[in-house]
Amino acid sequence: MKTRFSKLLSVLLTLALVIGLLGVPGSTVKAESSSGDVTITLLETTDIHGHTVEVTNLSDSSTNQYRLAYMSKAFDNYRSQGNVILLNGGDSFQGTPISNFSYGKYVVQSFDAMDYDAHGLGNHEFDWGLDAVLTKNGTYINSSTPVLACNVYYAGTKNKIPYTQDYTIVERGGKKVAIIGWAAEYSVDIMAAMIAPYTISEDVSLVNDLAKKLKDSKEADAVIVLAHQDAAEAAELFDHNYVDFLFGGHSHKTENGKSQSGIPYAEANCYGYGYSKATMTIKANGGVTIDNPTFVSVYDKTNLSNLYNTPENAKNLDSEIVTISNMSVDSVAPRLNKEMADLPVALDRNYIGDSLTTTMGNFVTDLMLSGQKDADFVFCNDGGIRCNFDAKKLTAYDMYTVFPFNNLLYTVQMTGAQVVKLLEQIVGNDSSNMQMAGLTAKYDLTLPEDHQVFDIRIADGTPIDLNKTYTILTNEYLATGGNKYTVFLTDVVSKTNTNTLDNETVIASLKELGSKGALNPDLNARFVKGTLEAPAVTTKTATLYEGNNLQLVFSNLLGTAKITYSSSNSKVAKVDKNGLITTLKTGTVTITSAVTQGDTTYKLQTKITVKKPSLAFSSSTGAIKLGKSYTFKVKANGITGAVKWSSSDKSVAAVTSTGKVTSKKAGTTVITATLGNYTVSKKIKVTK
Repeated sequence: MKTRFSKLLSVLLTLALVIGLLGVPGSTVKAESSSGDVTITLLETTDIHGHTVEVTNLSDSSTNQYRLAYMSKAFDNYRSQGNVILLNGGDSFQGTPISNFSYGKYVVQSFDAMDYDAHGLGNHEFDWGLDAVLTKNGTYINSSTPVLACNVYYAGTKNKIPYTQDYTIVERGGKKVAIIGWAAEYSVDIMAAMIAPYTISEDVSLVNDLAKKLKDSKEADAVIVLAHQDAAEAAELFDHNYVDFLFGGHSHKTENGKSQSGIPYAEANCYGYGYSKATMTIKANGGVTIDNPTFVSVYDKTNLSNLYNTPENAKNLDSEIVTISNMSVDSVAPRLNKEMADLPVALDRNYIGDSLTTTMGNFVTDLMLSGQKDADFVFCNDGGIRCNFDAKKLTAYDMYTVFPFNNLLYTVQMTGAQVVKLLEQIVGNDSSNMQMAGLTAKYDLTLPEDHQVFDIRIADGTPIDLNKTYTILTNEYLATGGNKYTVFLTDVVSKTNTNTLDNETVIASLKELGSKGALNPDLNARFVKGTLEAPAVTTKTATLYEGNNLQLVFSNLLGTAKITYSSSNSKVAKVDKNGLITTLKTGTVTITSAVTQGDTTYKLQTKITVKKPSLAFSSSTGAIKLGKSYTFKVKANGITGAVKWSSSDKSVAAVTSTGKVTSKKAGTTVITATLGNYTVSKKIKVTK
């Protein structure tokens, strides 16, 4: 491992080659001015989630994207030109196999080689237990860089945990900058068993008082808060008289700005897509200014070619981080290549006939639905499904290829009417189509806008209930309104971040299904182009018995259709607002369904004949020879359940639970069958 001095020396020796290189930023930073002011470049990454390197092909490392190695080179360039403070906002480990399988070992090695000055404490640091990733000296395991959070305690006490430090002091250009750690009250985002021993305080005076103390005592010339919390939200919490700048995290957003409280802030997205940068100037008179908070993307299309480990890119990548990254890939490659399931057919992203459905879409949304047992439906944008599959043995590598973005999954509670709005947006969306599981529908583009979707049915074939609340599983991108799907922003009952990744969910489902034999993917279209005809009720006549139920089902219904129901004789049968008929007594009745679509109302009728339930023997006898057996049978009309059999004199003849009567001695007995409130009996005689 290189020391900070040796890395800097190496940078100085190669400075002439680095300055001016396309894609390696940092040329505008000055060290100290002649006025005595000290200028410091502030840099932050956050929510790396184990993304030390992006693996696209395990058999060809030249296709890997070395984002951290690229940023490390850029950070060295900044250091070569002036004072730098480099911080990391937390959520460092959980998210990729190359991190998860080593409990963040290679992430820590990369961070130390990059010379971070401090790390924040993210909610995902709790995932494996704090002991698995942190020491009781307040550092990552096998690292000396401090991990900061001033507001985490042992539950029920005033004792702060030893796994973090409240703050650290970084000296640059003769000035001292205090970095104070702050953790949002994110306990709901942590497994209950993992957060149970701890309490996260929301007392902002912990930061404000500490910042004031550090400045008043001259221990610090400037104060930065390193918060694992949405930067814009966190910046509103603290006192701008003592806090000069805030770096955020947790929300996976790119943010730069100044809060109403007067504190400038920045947040560096996630997964190594880039870093936040700002310029701090500590003036000779003690004043502190912050200029140009910005986000520097390394994942921009114009820069992607600089992320690959090729000879011509050697100038763009830190070779030490490349080496560590390759070690991390080598450590998990056998696991990523393990075959999990047999896919006997090829799947692609081409639409099936006149539909908006693809076979790949069916496959991955079914896997998502299988992985979230409480979900009713799944929606996934076409753009989030990144490859086709040949018929093959599928591996974890394949699933990370189809879902490469590590999207968090959200469960969204929506009424049936809100789901209809979503389907209407899919049909009218000029940005991206969606794939779905758990329901089917038809659409007719000749109909008026927002009234083009019909015959929406849930998995059991019944129509969607406009008033019922359903659970939808989707990715974070869509849940936050991506691809112009504003329904997720304006028409939901509630929304919950599951804190699970899409690719990890489908991998778990694939393992489970693959263990049961070859996969049998659904190749049928789910969202099909059609022509809306007049609505029809499936059941036009029916014979039922007292106490029976019948659910009315319709075809050719617009998603926006309104239906009201009425009974011609509510003493014979009643019907509820959802079209469920309940019979009450014998007679005939007509149920009318008034279906309104657009400006037209259709009156559809269902005629019901209600009879009394009955129970009768369909096979019986009045006499049995001694030593013989006979099986009695009954026929039930309008009664369900298990028949109970009995004999009035078991010494003469016994009867089993299936109605088999066996004679025991000469005499008479009565065989009785009971079903619900109905009974039928038969007297039999046993003769020699």
